[in-house]
Amino acid sequence: MSWALGSVPWGYSTPPAVAPVLEPPGSFHAPIPRRRPTSLSGRASPRLHAFGLIAGLPGIAALLLILIGLGAGFKLPGGAIPRWLILEAACVIAAAGLVAWAVAQGRQRRADGWRDYAGPSPFLMIGALLAIVTAFQIPLEAALESAQVDVNSGLATVLLVGMFLATYVTLVHFLVVRPGALTWHDIARPRRLAPSADDWATGDPIPGWSRRAGETVAAWRSRISGGRLGDLLMPVAMVLPLIIASNLLSAGMLLVLGLQAGDISTPGSSGPLSDFDRILLFVAVAILAPIGEEIFFRGFATNAWGRSLGRASTIVRASLFFAFIHVMNTSTPDLAMFWRVAIFNFGARIPVAFVLTWLYMRRRSILASGMLHASYNGLITLLSLA
Repeated sequence: MSWALGSVPWGYSTPPAVAPVLEPPGSFHAPIPRRRPTSLSGRASPRLHAFGLIAGLPGIAALLLILIGLGAGFKLPGGAIPRWLILEAACVIAAAGLVAWAVAQGRQRRADGWRDYAGPSPFLMIGALLAIVTAFQIPLEAALESAQVDVNSGLATVLLVGMFLATYVTLVHFLVVRPGALTWHDIARPRRLAPSADDWATGDPIPGWSRRAGETVAAWRSRISGGRLGDLLMPVAMVLPLIIASNLLSAGMLLVLGLQAGDISTPGSSGPLSDFDRILLFVAVAILAPIGEEIFFRGFATNAWGRSLGRASTIVRASLFFAFIHVMNTSTPDLAMFWRVAIFNFGARIPVAFVLTWLYMRRRSILASGMLHASYNGLITLLSLA
């Protein structure tokens, strides 16, 4: 027999002697011939793969260099070609090449018989995401400025974050869900992530009074923490300790890196915020942003790695992946300070990234990690607006 996931009786703690309900993590595909990245021999989509190498790699490299330079205070060369057109061209080339490469990689993995996750790598997907949102952000901000709308206002923030959300959903749907690598149910309620020790059971329970006491505690705990109610209550209980831990780490990093709080703050609105702007900012930061990031970083990326890696490896990789992406938020006119701010933006997100990834894998619910993410962002936003 085998115990259902999450229903391990009290006292069963040694390695499983019975078959697990779920497949254990591993490489579920036939032996695959080694291919050089530049080789087109035996490729399921050689033209898409070649286009990805030719356009995707140079395009994303150029885009990253431009964005890093702009964040560090450098200016693009002007002249006959407008500055924004150079950045837009790099975005379009990178986006087209990386999307083609992602499609080719997914087709190749399906042709090779991958059973764990036969979709594009999260690294290709995040590159395509960065290129696409930057390509849309340039004309959107230009339109807002021409309409005399402050790009830091509540309305502009909702439009920009909404554009991010639409890009997250579109990329995951067309490159991952539609080809069959994952389903939306897999993203929302994953069942094939790397299991933890307490997902399996054995035949040697702990005897005596400790077992009976433990069964009583477990019964009450299951009533509170089980199901959708637990997906809501557990994040609420975790949000305040997480904020305290994150603030302590941030304060320590500011001290070590020699930074001030003003060095890491983003420019605010040019005028006082109205009540309507405050509401819009709260909606953007506490609702829209967590939805998009949970779909992409937990529902997609954690699933992609959690189907073939062990539990600890998945949590570490997915967490660092999420934290590293926030380096893109670095913007300072001082090049010497740029790298210190970038390190801060990465390190300060690590506690939140680890807890969100752990909670998603532990509860196997995007509702749980999304609730924690929204609560964390919402409380931080309320404190800053107050």
